[in-house]
Amino acid sequence: MRPTVLMAALSALGAILTGPETAVADTLNLVCHVQESRTDGAHRIIMRRLDLDLTAKTVRVSDDVGHGWVFKRQYAFLAASHDRIQLESAEGKESFVDRRTGEYFLHNQSDGVTMRGRCRKADGAPIS
Repeated sequence: MRPTVLMAALSALGAILTGPETAVADTLNLVCHVQESRTDGAHRIIMRRLDLDLTAKTVRVSDDVGHGWVFKRQYAFLAASHDRIQLESAEGKESFVDRRTGEYFLHNQSDGVTMRGRCRKADGAPIS
């Protein structure tokens, strides 16, 4: 085979093996400075990281209570609009991020926990 024919054949084979290009995920990585309050009167200030994949509609939650980031959980969130990302809303749980103000809110009735605070992009820029 000639070198140009061989290169064309290898290029075509590579395209077949790798398949179509994958879409780049639309992500939003937020760091939130929140106050956690409990019904027993306890409260503390923590950092909460929300890594949102807006394409797959998933959020990965990590907390830093002074000892480094600790993964909490990952789950599918409900909806995202230009104004708000509704994370949860069922069975006594409600959480969202306001994309205009950066406000983060979580209330878990069964655990007696409420969190409120402000979020910024992980790179320090405002959300909006």
